[in-house]
Amino acid sequence: MGREDWSAVAEIYRAGIRTGEATFEAQEPSWEEWSRRRESFPALVARGADGEVLGWAALTPVSSRPVYRGVGAVSVYVAPGHQRRGIGRALLEALAEASELAGIWTMEAGIFPVNVASITLHERCGFRLVGRRERIGQMPGGPWRDVLLYERRSAQAGGV
Repeated sequence: MGREDWSAVAEIYRAGIRTGEATFEAQEPSWEEWSRRRESFPALVARGADGEVLGWAALTPVSSRPVYRGVGAVSVYVAPGHQRRGIGRALLEALAEASELAGIWTMEAGIFPVNVASITLHERCGFRLVGRRERIGQMPGGPWRDVLLYERRSAQAGGV
């Protein structure tokens, strides 16, 4: 994923934000802020035959502390109208492969319990439920939300 993809990536992110089921974010950040937060962690886009960005997946460092250098938080979004076609799975599997090449030993995902599609996707891609954070955050101007914490440990990276 590069700067040239940001307009399409941001539009897909906005669509996810509007559902109220994908993130606590109220709006997408600028490209500069988004890329700064992700440092050198993997970020990918899926393209259709015509080059259209159909979805994206990225990892964000969970902490700046060196002991967590191999732990990344997963984001995966598919454009409306292109969901349930295997794009999310292809992105998440490619992100897992890229994460191992980058030395990431744990990918974690925080998922709202109402987001059954995301839960199913992560479980099919080798993530396991490790906990539930109750009423951990409040939607902008809305209800409190629980977050299910899923993780996928690498069998290759980090000597795990």
